[in-house]
Order: sequence, then C-alpha cells, then structure tokens
Amino acid sequence: MLIDRYLPRYDFTYVCETSVDAPTDETYAAVRETDLRDPLVNVLFALRELPLKIARRLRGEPPLAPLPRVTFGDIAQHGPAWVSLAEEPGVELVVGSVGRFWRRDYGGRPVAADEFVPFKEPGYAKLAISVAVRPTETGSMVRYEARTATTDAAARRKLRRYWWIISPGVGLVMGRVLRRIKGAAERRMAVAV
Repeated sequence: MLIDRYLPRYDFTYVCETSVDAPTDETYAAVRETDLRDPLVNVLFALRELPLKIARRLRGEPPLAPLPRVTFGDIAQHGPAWVSLAEEPGVELVVGSVGRFWRRDYGGRPVAADEFVPFKEPGYAKLAISVAVRPTETGSMVRYEARTATTDAAARRKLRRYWWIISPGVGLVMGRVLRRIKGAAERRMAVAV
C-alpha cells in the first residue's frame, strides 16, 4: 500500500472497509469525487471547532466561511493543512497533514509532500489517510485508513488523550464517508446501465 511509504510506523490507526456493488473504476471515481460531508459529519466538526469559533468571536474576527464541498480528490486544495502525498490512479490515494491536532486550532504545520516523511520537529503529529480500492468477485472493496504518528513522547501523550476523546467520532465519520462513496459508486452504475 502507498501509505506504507509515508507512515509505515504509527501510534494510532483506524481502518474501515466496505464492499461496493460497482467495478473498481466507478468506485475509484466516487472516491475522488464524492462530497465527504453530510449533516451529521458537519455537526461533529462544528462541535469539535466550537472553541475556535468562540475564540474568533471574542477576538472580533469574522467567522470562517464553510467549505461548500470537500472531496478526497481536492482535499489538498482546501488550505495548507493538507498535502497530496501519492496516488496510483484507480487503486489508492494518500493525503497527509502535520499538526498539533489536540489544539483547538489543530496546530497545523504546512509541509510539502517531500517534507512529510522526514518531518521530525518535536511536539507534532503526522496524519496520513489512505483510500484504496480493490476488486472483489461482486464489485469492489474500499478501504479507508487513517494513521497518526507523533514526533516525540510529549506529543504522544497529548495525542493519546485527544484520541481517547475523538476516536468514536472518527469511526462514525469514516463509516459515513464510506457509505457516501459506496452510494455514489452504486448510483453511477445504475445510471450507466
């Protein structure tokens, strides 16, 4: 898997898979094009970002404009926090982010793709997300894996506490994203028939 090139060792991981009644090319197109957000995902992120919104309001800063749409195909274009790491078209794509995710502002540290692997600045975590598609007898399988590695013991302790709080939400978001991808791929097949 491509993700192994970017984060072969990690402190935390979460993996979700789902079968899709569509061939791999349709499923991979859905991976790249499906809006990852839905009402429940938006609520979860709004709760996570509530302290940041309150802080902005207290400082007299305008609220951040919500993104109209977020896909795995364009996630790296939504700000410096995300970087496209690799893609094998039709098979797998990998995006990454470096930050202090336990902070209310996520503590984002922009890095270029070639800086991701060697990045070791103390106090940070590196997140790599892989979405991979493989053929099955009846269609395809989508695997969504998020891996997080910390750069030192202090960051590991902070991320461990944060992970304990957010991991149920991570699982919920990942599952919903996969259901959206599955639905989009299967609708594409229904239209094609």
